[in-house]
Amino acid sequence: GLTHPRQFLYTKIFAKWARASTILLIMQTADSTMRVRLGRSAFTGFRKGLVSRLSPGQKISPPFEISHGLTRRYAQKTNGVPQDSIPEALLDIPTTAHLLGGCPMGRTAEDGVVDRDCRVHNYPGMYIVDGSIMPANPGINPSLTITALAEHAMSRIPPDDGSGVPVFAQVDEPVYSGHHHSTADDVSDGDRQQVV
Repeated sequence: GLTHPRQFLYTKIFAKWARASTILLIMQTADSTMRVRLGRSAFTGFRKGLVSRLSPGQKISPPFEISHGLTRRYAQKTNGVPQDSIPEALLDIPTTAHLLGGCPMGRTAEDGVVDRDCRVHNYPGMYIVDGSIMPANPGINPSLTITALAEHAMSRIPPDDGSGVPVFAQVDEPVYSGHHHSTADDVSDGDRQQVV
C-alpha cells in the first residue's frame, strides 16, 4: 500500500475486489500462541473489543520468503497485484483464519474444560463444539475435524423424552446408546486414544 498507493487504492476502492481476488492461505504445522482478550485498540475504535497479542519474541506468520515469495510469483503469473492483510503488513499484527485451542479436553475440571463428549465440566447441558477444543494445530484446514467433533458431541446428547423437563435435569450422566463407560476412570488407555 505505501510503496504502490495507486495500485492499493485501485484494488481496495475501484476494482470489484471480491470478484477479482484470489486469496492464498498458507497452512503451517508450527504451533504458536496468540492471546485474545477483551480490550481497547485503534482497531476497535478504542471501544471494548477483542484484541490480540503475541508472547515477546514470537511470530506466527510463516517465513517471509514462503508467504510473500509465493504471493509475488502467483501475481506475476496472473498479472495481478500481490497484497498482504493491512494489519500484518503495516503493524506486524498477525492474522489467522482458524483460532484453535483454549478449552482442552480432560477427565475432570482440573484437567480440562470439557470431557471426551465435549460437555463442559460442572455445567450439565452445556457443550463446546468448535475449534477451541482442538488440542493442537493439525497443519491442515481444521474444518472437517471440527465437524467430526461436533457430530460426535451431538450424538452424545440424550433424546428428549417429551415430558417438558430438560433431560439434563433428570439424569446425572447422559444416556448413551450402545457401549459406554460410566466414568472417565473406567476408560482404558486404548479406548481413550480412539475417542479423544
